[in-house]
Amino acid sequence: MTTHSPILVTGASGKTGSKVVAALSARGACVRAFIRREDAAPALVKLGASETVLGDLYDDESLKTALAGCRSVIHICPPMNPDETSIAKSITDYCLAAGVGRLILYSVLHPLMEDVPHHDHKMHAERYLVNSGQNYTILQPSRYMQHLVPIWNMVLETGIHAMPFSAKMKFSVADLHDLAEATAVVAIEEGHDNATYQLAGPEQLSQTDMAEILSSLTGKDIIAQAKSLEQFEADARSGGMPEARLQTMLKMNAHYDSHGLVGNPNVLRWILGREPTHFREFVTRDLLTS
Repeated sequence: MTTHSPILVTGASGKTGSKVVAALSARGACVRAFIRREDAAPALVKLGASETVLGDLYDDESLKTALAGCRSVIHICPPMNPDETSIAKSITDYCLAAGVGRLILYSVLHPLMEDVPHHDHKMHAERYLVNSGQNYTILQPSRYMQHLVPIWNMVLETGIHAMPFSAKMKFSVADLHDLAEATAVVAIEEGHDNATYQLAGPEQLSQTDMAEILSSLTGKDIIAQAKSLEQFEADARSGGMPEARLQTMLKMNAHYDSHGLVGNPNVLRWILGREPTHFREFVTRDLLTS
């Protein structure tokens, strides 16, 4: 499938956006990558972006320029942005004005959790989009398996898989590669107009479950441990985490500590046309072969 009419990807240089750019390109799509830093352009071109557009989500004129001539837009807001709702509203309005065929909003699993700020922001963004009259698809991905990657070396060194919430709560963790592939499929294929899709991984796993899998794969004794929110906050502050992001993460982790985050994998399985990646497969592919 090829077309000269581009698909715009916002947040294209981020962890999610770059994977989506690559997945779209692999399917022959013409991809326009919206970036904030000029030095991000070469990497995205290497991933398959047909063009890059320099701009800022807070700059109306650069957004309008980026949208011009696009057949669809995949909006991926930087994670836990406190202005996410207002940014999404602006993009919705500009898509309508520009006659964009479809706006694909990359949201989150269970945005209705109003006690978690970034979930609540996405809920307001979804509501505005649905009521706007703009043709849309809303994607609601679960927590990523890739959250293990930054702490992997520490897990191996200490034998502890520590996260700032209960080791017993269940999560339907999803592989970012699967999520990017699903996003590309939805963007390119027909039949996804005015749909909201929950994208949850195929297993409901606690940190303890994950530690057992890691132990069996590595041959090391790895245990799960709940890091206290106080320790998480101290570590985050020492690392210079912005205050707004820190407060959002504290509320998110408090919710996860009580409820976890689980969903149903059937929609992701249907979109991919195969079984979604299991946690064991992810670890073997991304961590044990690197």
